[in-house]
Amino acid sequence: MAHIIKIYTTPACSHCKEAKQFFAEKGLEYEELDVASNARARVEMFGIARTRSVPVIVVDGQVFVGFEENLPRIEQIIG
Repeated sequence: MAHIIKIYTTPACSHCKEAKQFFAEKGLEYEELDVASNARARVEMFGIARTRSVPVIVVDGQVFVGFEENLPRIEQIIG
């Protein structure tokens, strides 16, 4: 089953880089939205997560703020 994954990032965010590397190593495609340069993505991210902190990761409609602390749940979803 293909998962729908979005990662809201900024260029300077090390946890964002870790999240992208994780999904790449798993062979999972994701959409990256840079909230530093994309105002529409910034508004969208705030609307779904109510935060300005990154990364915000959406996996199959489930929203996670932060990467490492949410990794066990993300792994459970993607299998």
